[in-house]
Amino acid sequence: MKKIKGIIISLTLLITITALIIMPVKADSGFDSSYDSGGSWDSGSSWDSSSSWDSSDDNWSYSSGGYSGSGGGTVSSGFAFLIIITTIVIVIVLSIASSAKKNNRVAYRPDTKLDHTKEVPIDKIKSILPDYDAKVFLQNRYQDYIDIQMAWMNFNYDKLRTKLTDELYNQYQMQLDTLKVKNEQNIMETFTYLDSMITDIKEENNQITVTMELKVSFYDYIVKNKLVVRGNKQVKILMHYELVFVCNKVTRDTCPNCGAKLKDTASQKCEYCGSIVNKVSKDWVLSKKEAKGQK
Repeated sequence: MKKIKGIIISLTLLITITALIIMPVKADSGFDSSYDSGGSWDSGSSWDSSSSWDSSDDNWSYSSGGYSGSGGGTVSSGFAFLIIITTIVIVIVLSIASSAKKNNRVAYRPDTKLDHTKEVPIDKIKSILPDYDAKVFLQNRYQDYIDIQMAWMNFNYDKLRTKLTDELYNQYQMQLDTLKVKNEQNIMETFTYLDSMITDIKEENNQITVTMELKVSFYDYIVKNKLVVRGNKQVKILMHYELVFVCNKVTRDTCPNCGAKLKDTASQKCEYCGSIVNKVSKDWVLSKKEAKGQK
């Protein structure tokens, strides 16, 4: 009987370990997603049960009379059936995981598309942005997103200054400083654009605010001393974001502290006195990035 319990416990542990191995880790600029270290950065995140992983098949032997116990008896047919079914399930999971790894991409699923019933009518957008071209605008904002991810990955603080509002930049700066102290780097690569749309637009005090949703897939993991310490470089994650971009109709071209001419209003920093200048620019900058879901 002890041997029977041992087999069942072993199977339970194997299934548990399998579930943990296939569970990908999310990082993402600004820590908008969750890690697998027990802490959650985003209460709305979810784990992907279809991720690929490597494992060798375990061979379970049995005879028509059942498994032999330590006392010379046999396991009941019910236990034998349970073990057989469990083994079959494990083999199927391994097969699916192996196939997913070979494909190495996010297959089309209904959840790769957004609910476009929430999209703002183009007439409303053009009432605020007369020259609005949906394809161009969405492509440009997606490129902004990519630039931000790359700047985060490479600790490029200056680039982040040109792409983020003051508040968001300060938040990212502190988080990147933490990664530096831990000698870690968040690697993100092979981005695949899936879908995007504008869900809100408004204008107040000469500032235009656009809220949009974006779905994208990419590889996302943490390295330390060139070794992957969190995440899986073999598994793509799918992220669903809400992004808020702002721009201004009126720009500031002089430093409010020394009066010097600002060559790049998006840089936030006066090259003469070193003062940080509040961002007032016609360039679109990101003011908020929130993960609405992840798989």
